[in-house]
Amino acid sequence: MKRLTPTITVGMPVYNGTKYIEGALKCLQQQTFRDFEVIISVDGNDLATAEKCRPFLDDNRFRMIVHQERLDWFGNLNWLLKQPLGEFFCYRQHDDTTTADFFERLVRTAWEKPDAAAVYADCKWMGGRTGMDIAASIEGDTLHRLRQHIEQKEPMAVRGLLRRDAIRQAGLIRADEYRGLSEIFVWLAKVLRWGSFIRIPETLYYRLDHEENYHKQWFEWPDERKRGSWTTLYTGLLEAVMPVCSTAEERFFFHQFILDRIAVIRPNQSYHYLAHSPHAGGSLMIECLQRLATEGSMHLLELPAILQSNEYDRALSAEIKTLREKNSKLEADLLAFRREQMRPREKIRRFFGIR
Repeated sequence: MKRLTPTITVGMPVYNGTKYIEGALKCLQQQTFRDFEVIISVDGNDLATAEKCRPFLDDNRFRMIVHQERLDWFGNLNWLLKQPLGEFFCYRQHDDTTTADFFERLVRTAWEKPDAAAVYADCKWMGGRTGMDIAASIEGDTLHRLRQHIEQKEPMAVRGLLRRDAIRQAGLIRADEYRGLSEIFVWLAKVLRWGSFIRIPETLYYRLDHEENYHKQWFEWPDERKRGSWTTLYTGLLEAVMPVCSTAEERFFFHQFILDRIAVIRPNQSYHYLAHSPHAGGSLMIECLQRLATEGSMHLLELPAILQSNEYDRALSAEIKTLREKNSKLEADLLAFRREQMRPREKIRRFFGIR
């Protein structure tokens, strides 16, 4: 009998997850919305983690694959994305949990918002860290959505439900030599091209803070490595945005906007590398362009036609000439005004014989 695809496909990539994966899998079993499947994708022949997962395979909604080779997180997640998916995909990290009604709440909102590429909820930190992760909804036309995403640089949507059709148009996550540090933001930009990101303003998701969190590993990187990984965000965002720009002017705007987001420090924005001076910012911009050339993507730098032709030079020269003429006239008028102001004084001096 052919297996019907459930509403939600949960993809759980895992490596060295023996401490926390049982809690994450139990949480999935407790969901009130039950029309889902779970694919546990064990990386690097990690047999200890696979053994922790094995009891859950008695639940026919759960299945497991153990990869012999090390794929890393992005390769493992890409393998999951290539599988037949339900209407929605949930990327569940092996140390995260949710409320029991998490799927129920998100599916209901996603069905109410058919143009939503992703639906997600607020996230509370547990363990050694406290606080909340909250990201505003991103709506509007495509370019407006992308502009908001670049400004916010928040990964919250990836912890919700993502619509299968949005994922298919986005494609797979890019790989790089920096373990894909910036690539989740690039991939989300591509997902966002399909439709909006909708926030449910309630705490339904829980992240566990511990020493083995992947996002902490780059804290100790040398600046050179951090800077290199930061340039991949520039090239990736260009790759995500340029195909949906309809004019050279829009492409020119987004190129400058993305470069500014990478190299100019502003309050309340997150950065993997901080360019603390104009010199450092300029050097980072040059490295971004070098990275673009290395990736063979210089075609993404399309200038408006006026900036590529002699017409621009002529127009600029004409504008400069006009400004100079206006300046000369202004100087002549100022000189005449001063002379007028001097005439009464000269008459008085002559009357009294003052030289």
